[in-house]
Amino acid sequence: MRQAERALRRPSSAVWLRAVRLRTPRFDEALAFYVTALGLTLGAVEVHPLTARASARLLDAEGSDVFELVDDETASAPGHHELSFAMPRRTVTLLRARLEGLGVACTESNSALCFHDPDGSRLRVEAL
Repeated sequence: MRQAERALRRPSSAVWLRAVRLRTPRFDEALAFYVTALGLTLGAVEVHPLTARASARLLDAEGSDVFELVDDETASAPGHHELSFAMPRRTVTLLRARLEGLGVACTESNSALCFHDPDGSRLRVEAL
C-alpha cells in the first residue's frame, strides 16, 4: 500500500456527517413518506423568506437533526440517488411490515431492506 493510501485510510477525527439535504418537487408526499413510512420525526417546517420554498428538518431516534427535505420544483434526476440508513434488526423487521402495510414495494439486497421514496430515490436500510 502506498504511503498516501495509508494516510487516507486512517480514521479522521475532523470530519462528521451532519445532515443530508434532499431536494424534491413532491415536498408534501416526500415529507409524509419519511415521517410515516421511515419513522423519522418532524423537527420543524420553515419557509424561506425570499424564495418561499418550504424545508423540513427531520430528526433521528436520538433527536439529532439528520435529514432535510427542501421543496424544489426544479429538482431533477429523480431516482438517481441512494440513501442508506442503519437500524437495529428488530426495527428493520417492523419497518418492513409498516412499508408493506402502506403498499411500498420492498426487496432484500445483501441483507439490507431496499425500497424507493416518492421521487424514486432508492433507500437502503441495513440491520445493526
